[in-house]
Amino acid sequence: MKTTKAAEPRNNTDETREVRAVEHDGKFATTVNDVELRFIDPVPDGGQILGKAGFLPAGDHVLIQLLHHGTRSVGLDEPVDLREKGTETFWAFKSDCVFRFTVRDRGYEWGSGKITEPELRRIAGVGDDEVLVLERSGEDEVLNADYVLDLGGAGTEHMHVSNRFVMVCLDNIEKEISCGTYTTEDLIVALDVEAGYLLNVIDAQGQLAPLQPEQSIWIEGGVKFFTQVPCGGSS
Repeated sequence: MKTTKAAEPRNNTDETREVRAVEHDGKFATTVNDVELRFIDPVPDGGQILGKAGFLPAGDHVLIQLLHHGTRSVGLDEPVDLREKGTETFWAFKSDCVFRFTVRDRGYEWGSGKITEPELRRIAGVGDDEVLVLERSGEDEVLNADYVLDLGGAGTEHMHVSNRFVMVCLDNIEKEISCGTYTTEDLIVALDVEAGYLLNVIDAQGQLAPLQPEQSIWIEGGVKFFTQVPCGGSS
């Protein structure tokens, strides 16, 4: 979801009130797009940070501050106290819009209508053993490393984080497989089901339901499967 560029000062969040040390040269360091900048004035405004980083005219750009849990846009006239924790990292974009999304129910702001999976992973603090899951009304989707999320559509994109590998049960024996969407045929291979056997799943109502050929199913752990001899009972 996009909104017009924010310009009004806002109060610092709780996570930016801890003081951080001044650099050895008496200046205050921060980074914009991974390039280090040093300021004599410990409280520059958003426009001054953009200008020192070479993003001119500043009014044609959006400045995003990376927080410990989240991101936020910084107004051109909004002061930023570089003596406080949480002022170490900024991102600048040539844009007149701010785009919003959530991860783990935390709100984020971004200055571009596109964001890559590695960028999402970095700013949301997603571990190597975890995956980002894009929430959809029909079926959720695991974001791979090449995924580029479009933030410019109607509504706000919501994501949560899941373990990369999850535990399921096959005939009461635990098996570890990747989180994600599977077809029946994919599951038979992933679970190493004996050739010729059918696969059943315990559904949301607690009933044993057969998986149909090419049926799609979302797996995020805790699912119970039972094999079945063709035209016979479950094993």
